[in-house]
Amino acid sequence: MSTREEIATLISYVLSERNRQILINSGLDSLPKDRLISALRGLQDLGWIGHGGLADFAESYSLTKEGRRIVSERPPITQIEKSACEHVEALRLSDSDPNGDRKTGLRKLIEIDCNHGNWDSAVLKCYELGKAAERSKDFGNLAFAAFYQGRVEVSQNRWEEALESYLTAIEKYMEIGDRKGVCEANRAMGVVYGNKGDHDSAIRCFESSLSMAKSIGDRHAESLAEGNLAIIYDLEGRTEESENALKHCLDYFLEVDDHAMAARASINLGVLNMSRDEFQVAGEYFGKTISTSRELNNKELLGISLINAGYCYARTGDISRAITCSDEAVQIFKEPNNQNMLALAFRNYGYVEFRNSKLDSAFEWFEKSVRAARASGVEDTLAACCYEYGMALIKSTVNLRLAAKLLKKSSSVYRGIGNIARARSAEAQLSAI
Repeated sequence: MSTREEIATLISYVLSERNRQILINSGLDSLPKDRLISALRGLQDLGWIGHGGLADFAESYSLTKEGRRIVSERPPITQIEKSACEHVEALRLSDSDPNGDRKTGLRKLIEIDCNHGNWDSAVLKCYELGKAAERSKDFGNLAFAAFYQGRVEVSQNRWEEALESYLTAIEKYMEIGDRKGVCEANRAMGVVYGNKGDHDSAIRCFESSLSMAKSIGDRHAESLAEGNLAIIYDLEGRTEESENALKHCLDYFLEVDDHAMAARASINLGVLNMSRDEFQVAGEYFGKTISTSRELNNKELLGISLINAGYCYARTGDISRAITCSDEAVQIFKEPNNQNMLALAFRNYGYVEFRNSKLDSAFEWFEKSVRAARASGVEDTLAACCYEYGMALIKSTVNLRLAAKLLKKSSSVYRGIGNIARARSAEAQLSAI
């Protein structure tokens, strides 16, 4: 366990000057409790203390390796790694004046939390920012808080709540004439509609975002919308259009050194190759995005890459790597309870067990994947999981009646979202039973 002196040393790095002086002059007990709790949470997010302690009981914390280094060396903030330095600066701003500086700090922290997949922390800060913005009638920050609240809800597959949050954000952005904000929120709504299987609404949102991006001369936003349209094209079986759009996006993001968005484009190119059963090529894309995601410390991108890589490894017979990737992905998506991603991980396990001739275990995993996919509300995931389960039953000649039911469901869902090619594939397998 850490000592109070060690905790005080670490806390001094993330407090505003006013509260830092209180800590120096009078100790931990004199700090306002809400500021102390916020500082401890900030140290957890920085990775300087472990997550096992209670926020109002400082002595229960243990220091991580980096936390021990900071305590022993006490480096100036300028000598701390760049991303940690930016994080510390945001924490200090959020601890400062309740007006401008604090809101700026909260915005930065929300972005950091979302990029790292710290959804619980992000939603707390969205709430704090929304309260502060409401008091001062700050529509810009109200829109920002609503938009990122939507991002949190998307991560949890709460599609209707996310739509409400994005609509609120658009309303506030329009009140202040922020066309860039409207453009971004429209694109985010398209993502929600796409996950719900409403491709017409998704395309309408993406095309609106693309048109606005072109009108304001924002190449970055234009590439984002184009990339999202490419995903819908793939889901509808328009693979050539999808591939061309994704490669165009990838080239742009590499050109401007936006490694996170380049990784997303690479993931989508990998998924496209998966749909063509080109698992070796797809696995190469995912291998690159896994490395990039680790460098960026982006849990969301890492988890998606791991799940897809795990499936490719399973399909190519590399069972050990398939399990390792899927296990790590489950650890990432278990806490936010992302049923969509968990469903795909369970599908991976089912495929691995089936290849190992452990049929009972395989069918249990496939059943679990279908249940999770239904709970997620993501139509193409449900169709894919039903298809995998049905095919396993056919190949093992076990319960062909259930296999037929699953393939019918898969075909129906694929037709509903416009992917005729995959629907026909399911129907062809069904007719052969």
